Amino acid sequence: MISVFYRALYLSLLLIILSLFIPNKAFAQAEIFGFGGYQVSSDITVSQGEVVVHSNPNYGAAISIEAERGVQAEVMWIGQQTTMDFQQSNGITEPLFDIGIHYIQFGVIYEFREVSVQKVFPFMAFSLGTTLFTPTDSNYSDEWLFSITFGGGGKFYISKNVGIRLEARLLLPLNFSGGGMWCGSSGCGAVVGTWTSFLQADLTGGIFVRLGK
Repeated sequence: MISVFYRALYLSLLLIILSLFIPNKAFAQAEIFGFGGYQVSSDITVSQGEVVVHSNPNYGAAISIEAERGVQAEVMWIGQQTTMDFQQSNGITEPLFDIGIHYIQFGVIYEFREVSVQKVFPFMAFSLGTTLFTPTDSNYSDEWLFSITFGGGGKFYISKNVGIRLEARLLLPLNFSGGGMWCGSSGCGAVVGTWTSFLQADLTGGIFVRLGK
């Protein structure tokens, strides 16, 4: 987990440095955001047991542009590296493979500026986009799913243009059949061939930089 937070911190510092060289007029109302956190997952119930997706740290970045006062349009990426096991109904657990889960989202942030106190802005966020599942085992193919997220948190300004953003999110790749993603020589495809729902949630924090004056 520590290495992920260092990676998020490095990304945040890099974004701050880059922002110093971007013309303010071009991005007068834009924010860039680098973050790290922890992402938990629900199990996937199938006909012969459960597919367990292990909870692990995550990291990502976002850029948002103010559409009107208190409303921002945002493009966001969230990445997680984790592992999967198949827990059979008879109690036997079979390791499957490592997998990368990547969310690419387009959404909106609404800041409750009327209730802000001393440069603290609570907000709510909604986004939609796609989720990419990338197994490290070459016997399994990548899978793209439509997904949505809901979240909320707070922005805490530590200077005029720099602050800390804390957020909790619900991440929901919509219903899918796992057989196409997790079938292979191990015979897992015959098991994970059921229409399922997969749910994730995360808690993240990081540094944002507001460009322009």
